[in-house]
Amino acid sequence: MNMQVDFDRERAWWDAKAPKENVDFGGSDINRALRWRELERHLKGVRSILDVGGGTGAFSIPLARRGFKVVHVDFSPEMIRIARRKAAGVRNLSFVEANSTDLSMFPDRSFDLVLNMDGAITFCGSMAGRAIRESCRVTRKTLIAAVANRLLMIPIMAVAGLPRKMYKALGPMVKEGLWHQDQFAENRKLGKGSTQDYFGAFKAFLPDELEKAISACGLRVLRCGGLGSLAYLCQQQKVESLPDKGRIYRRFLDLCEEFDRLMPGGPGTRQRAGLIAVARR
Repeated sequence: MNMQVDFDRERAWWDAKAPKENVDFGGSDINRALRWRELERHLKGVRSILDVGGGTGAFSIPLARRGFKVVHVDFSPEMIRIARRKAAGVRNLSFVEANSTDLSMFPDRSFDLVLNMDGAITFCGSMAGRAIRESCRVTRKTLIAAVANRLLMIPIMAVAGLPRKMYKALGPMVKEGLWHQDQFAENRKLGKGSTQDYFGAFKAFLPDELEKAISACGLRVLRCGGLGSLAYLCQQQKVESLPDKGRIYRRFLDLCEEFDRLMPGGPGTRQRAGLIAVARR
């Protein structure tokens, strides 16, 4: 099934979500912290960074403050407006409004490090492969991509309302990892209560599917697997009750990383992108 993506509608949706884009809930801070840990391992020798789908600047702004030359790309004007405000006085940071499926304003191999994390691949739906190819094309050295994990989305959808509400949408998710609000009437009903009563176009990947898509672009995949699966398997209340950023919190992150190495095919965290890939030119 190849549902066309309405990027104008997607842009309005992300504009509406922008004020809370960096708010962590449901253990999503674990996911963000683990992405930072992975990112820190690949900064040696890096000068230029492209942050695709940079949102309101969770990664681009701190990296620019550390002296890296960062280009922040997002296709939501509101995301960029908020990021600009937060980045007041920050040097080495520029903003470009663009769709992740078309980075033609940048030549091949333009950036030492390319980040494409959270929604800039996943929420391209049936065009997610094109977003991957564009990020790979502009990568000079290293790519870090994080996407929705199909191994997580299938059980979440199954629990959400089978058989009456979700059974039609579950088939395309199992076979292709695709969800689209306009696939079935049931999908539109289930969008009610979301931002603007919409949950748009969505593509979830299996680890080997993501690895194959990146490898086809000429990059060597160093890591591809679930991110923070241990946090998902723990009770959500237990994860949320961890002392904020203290020794116990850091030890839990250590355990999450160890678990992901033992079980790379895990589902990842419930919130934010639960599948991560690191690749090198």
